[in-house]
Amino acid sequence: MSSFRSALHSLTLGAPRPLPAEPRLTALARRGDAAGAQAVRRPAVDLDEVAARLIAALDAGEEPSPLDWRHAPWCLWRAEPPLATHDRALTRLLSEIMRSERRGPYRRLASVYLIDYAPERPRIGEIGRALAARAAAAGAPWHDLQRDYRLFEGPEGVRGLTEAALAGRETVPALLGRRGLTAIMAGSGLAEASHLDGLSLLAGRPAASATLHLDQVRGWCLAADNSLLYQAHRAAMVNALVMPFRGMMPSAADRDALGGFLLARFGDPRVKPGNWIGMDEAAAILKRWLTEQSLRQFFDVVDRIAPDGMWKYRRSFWSAYHARDLILNAWVVFGQDGASEARRAFGRDIQFGKFAKGGRKPVMAGHAVLLLDLGRCIVADWSHNGYCNIWSADDPERPRFMNALSYTTDDVRREIPSERTEAVLRKHNIFAHSGSDNYVWQSRVAACIYAMTGHRLSLGEFTVR
Repeated sequence: MSSFRSALHSLTLGAPRPLPAEPRLTALARRGDAAGAQAVRRPAVDLDEVAARLIAALDAGEEPSPLDWRHAPWCLWRAEPPLATHDRALTRLLSEIMRSERRGPYRRLASVYLIDYAPERPRIGEIGRALAARAAAAGAPWHDLQRDYRLFEGPEGVRGLTEAALAGRETVPALLGRRGLTAIMAGSGLAEASHLDGLSLLAGRPAASATLHLDQVRGWCLAADNSLLYQAHRAAMVNALVMPFRGMMPSAADRDALGGFLLARFGDPRVKPGNWIGMDEAAAILKRWLTEQSLRQFFDVVDRIAPDGMWKYRRSFWSAYHARDLILNAWVVFGQDGASEARRAFGRDIQFGKFAKGGRKPVMAGHAVLLLDLGRCIVADWSHNGYCNIWSADDPERPRFMNALSYTTDDVRREIPSERTEAVLRKHNIFAHSGSDNYVWQSRVAACIYAMTGHRLSLGEFTVR
C-alpha cells in the first residue's frame, strides 16, 4: 500500500519523466526523409494494366486512383502503351509530382529516370528537365547530385558522373552509393550509360602507365567475383584497354600484362578469332604484340635449352621484319622440353603448338620451329641444324594452319631433295643457316622473301649490334 501511495504522491506532485532524446514525430519525419532519399524498386504489379487504367481515366475526364498515380512513373517506358508517349498522361503526371510537397512522388520519378535511363527514350529530356528544376526542393541526395554532376541533364549528366568516377578511380554505382543512393543503381540504365562513356574516354586518352591503366580498366569493368559487369560491352572494354597503345609498342612486361588479361577472358585471337568479332582493330594490335612475344618465346626458349651463338643472328634477322610490320602472324612449335621451358618462362597460359607423333623427320631434343606469315609467303625456320623453309602463299604444299596446337614434322618442313648441295636446296627454297657471322644465309633468305613479297630489307637492318 505504501508503494501505491508513493506512486500516487509522485504523480500528484508531477514528478518529471525523462523526455526522449528526439521527439517521436521528429524521428518519424527524419526516417521518412531518409527513406525518401533512396531509390525505389519496381512494384510487383501489371504495369500494362496500370497504364491502361490511367489513360482511360484521363481520356474520360475522370480522376485515376491514388494507387495508379503512385505506380505511374514505372509506366513511362515499361508499360504498353508507355505513358511517356501519351501527352495528357505525361503532362498531368509531371504536374502532380512537381507541385507535390511530399518527397515520395519525386523519389519515384527520379528513380525511374535513373534506372530506365537511355538517351533514346521518348520524352526523357523533358522528364529530366522537370526533375532538374525540382531537385533543390527535393533535398538530399537529389539536389547535391544535380548540382555537382547535372544528374538529370541527359548526356551531360552521364559525362559528369563518368568523369567524377574516373577521377576518383571508382565506378559510377560506387559513387552513387557513396553519395546516398542504394545499390539498386548498379543495374541502372544511367550507370550502364556512364560505364560505356567511361570506356570511350579511356580508349581515347593516352596512358602514361600500362600497369595503372590496366588497374583502372579492371576496376571499371570487373565485379567482385572478377566477372565482367557488362558482357554486352566487352568490345568497348577491350578497346579501352588496347587503343591507348595503338601508336606505340609497350615494354615486353606491359604487353604481357595487358595481353594476359585479355587472353584469359577472350582467348588468343589467332586461335579463337570468333571470340574477337567486332574487335578487329584491337585484335590486330594484340596480334602484333603476340607476334613479338612468339619471336621472343622462340629465341629465349631455344637459347636456354640449346645455347648457341647463332641465335643472336636469327633474332636480329626476324626482329627486323617485325620492326617493319611485315610479319602478319607468328607461331612457335615446341617439342616436350621446349614446351616445358616455355611454360616455365612465360606462364602456363602461354599459347604455342607442340609436335605430335608422325612425320618423316624425328623430333630431337630441343627441336622447335618458328612459323611466320609474311602475307605472300610462309616461313618455317627450324632450330638447331634444321633448315629455313619458305613457301609462296599459293603453294599447295605450304603449312595449312598457322596457329594449330599440334603439328607433325611433315606439316612444317619441305621435302628434302636427295641431292643436298646448297644450290639444289636453294632451288627448293630451303636454306641452311651457314655463314651467320658473314650474313650469308640471311642475305639468301631475304632475297627469297623479296622475290615473293616485294619487301626488301637492307643488310644494315638485320646486322647484329
